[in-house]
Amino acid sequence: MKNKDLNKNKSYGRPAGRVKTSKIEVAIEPEIKDEFMRLLQEEGKKASVEIGMWIRKYIKERKE
Repeated sequence: MKNKDLNKNKSYGRPAGRVKTSKIEVAIEPEIKDEFMRLLQEEGKKASVEIGMWIRKYIKERKE
């Protein structure tokens, strides 16, 4: 079973009605970006959602 099947009922990303207000720019090698994007596509995921989850998790862990 693929990860996208496991996460079908989970909702990530911006809450409905929430406006995107800022961006983070990440400088990485083009081949790293391409591989990352390819893997995300295979898993049915979006970079913004995954990175947003990582940031929220990082903040939560630092507050504990």
